[in-house]
Amino acid sequence: MKKVLFLLIVLPHLLFSQSKNDNADQEVEQTFFHKPQFYFYISHHINKGEHFLADGHKPDFFGGGIQINFIKYHNVKFGLGWEYHEYNVTDKSTIGNINSSFYHAAFAKFQYQWDILKRWSIEPYLGLGATRIQQRYINSARDDFYGMNFYAGGNFTFKLTKYLSVFTGINYNNIRFNINTNSNWKDYFNKVNQIQMQFGIILTVDGNKGL
Repeated sequence: MKKVLFLLIVLPHLLFSQSKNDNADQEVEQTFFHKPQFYFYISHHINKGEHFLADGHKPDFFGGGIQINFIKYHNVKFGLGWEYHEYNVTDKSTIGNINSSFYHAAFAKFQYQWDILKRWSIEPYLGLGATRIQQRYINSARDDFYGMNFYAGGNFTFKLTKYLSVFTGINYNNIRFNINTNSNWKDYFNKVNQIQMQFGIILTVDGNKGL
């Protein structure tokens, strides 16, 4: 009888402790995850101001990019990504004997997911990345130079299913290259400001909660 009473007293405490630990583990999983979220998108560049990309080049109408978010704490997400865009030379007197230029960027972004309705959300973000311009000459030679890129923008997202969303976004790119040129041309070749628009899909591995 004493053993039965002991079990009746101790067992609820054990079950309650186990339930509490399970809830705590579940909450950690919900607020800090490693299950990735994939962004696949096409992009369009609009170059602003007086610089070599705006004056001497014309970007292809569409470029492309991918971003992978693998950390989330509450509504703040962190991810890494890569972008590509091809530019055609329109003014050789400004750019030189170059046939085409290729824009590559690798970046890290912090995003905040603001759910405004059940299926709609806004994701403002800030990012920092490295940009490479690869120039190819008519004689097949090439030249590469690099810069740092600061991103500021946001996405507007619609959840189609638990695992699939579509989004459109716009951001400002401020790029600073390190090209060794005449001091009169430093700003022209080293400071680039552009607007970037994108449209794509989001694949969420663990699914959107509440759908």
